[in-house]
Amino acid sequence: MIQLTTRATFTLILAGALCQATNPAIGLVVTNGPFQVNSARVQGNATVFEGNTIETAKAPSQLRLNTGVQVRLASESRAKVYGQRTILEKGTGQLESSGSYQLEARTLRISGAAPHSVARVQLSGGGTVVVAAMAGAVRVTNASGLLVAAMDPGRELSFDPEAGASAPTRLSGCLLQKDNKFIVVDQATNVTMGVEGAGLDKLLGNRVEVSGAVENDILRVASVKQIAKGGCAAVAKKIGAAAGAASAAGAAGAAGAAAGTAGAAAGVAGATVAIVGGVAVAGTVGGLAAAETFSGNESNTSTSR
Repeated sequence: MIQLTTRATFTLILAGALCQATNPAIGLVVTNGPFQVNSARVQGNATVFEGNTIETAKAPSQLRLNTGVQVRLASESRAKVYGQRTILEKGTGQLESSGSYQLEARTLRISGAAPHSVARVQLSGGGTVVVAAMAGAVRVTNASGLLVAAMDPGRELSFDPEAGASAPTRLSGCLLQKDNKFIVVDQATNVTMGVEGAGLDKLLGNRVEVSGAVENDILRVASVKQIAKGGCAAVAKKIGAAAGAASAAGAAGAAGAAAGTAGAAAGVAGATVAIVGGVAVAGTVGGLAAAETFSGNESNTSTSR
């Protein structure tokens, strides 16, 4: 009987060791209060393994991954955590990383594009995803990896992955020429996309709105219209492109137009300002960035799991 008990105990220990080896620890989750790991109630903190689901209650949580990446979850939020990505399933999350680590929200992929980048992401009603670039540059791509928005620090945008699924791609911004090819630099998303179509040469250096289908990362223009004359010299200089004669007004005029463009982009809260890769993008009023989403999350070093 003793021999059987010993053998059974050894088998359980071996099984646990094998489980740990195939599913290694990837970090630690810290919360100032109770939360759940894979539906099991935990108090304080816990070791995080590949594929664990973390769900917060009244207090926010902080995920500290072994790679140095930090992911924060607001109260009443849920996410599934992996070594290379975290899938936000409910509520609000914040990614603090400058590497390739991604925070997935519905079909979008959010990542840092500069040292010490901080991206705050919220799953909102109606299938929308709100993203705020709290610090550093932030990239947003669709499920296929197409860049949907390149967000500068302080920008906040709302994305609807479904609203633009059947609609043509639509961009508005400066029409420029680089490497003998036409490009449009979208004013809202900061996305630069190659464009091809008739009559583009006549609008070079002006702000335009274009729409059409994307093939091999090139927008085949079905319609184009001018929305403002000139004002693209500063944008062209920044990316090393040519703006043509339309932007010969000088740097001061270009700077004024650039400021107007920024104001226009900021003033379209709630309206769709671009459709890129099947994702509709709209302006916001900055509510997510201003919210005290992660207050009250204090460190706790004693491991409870």
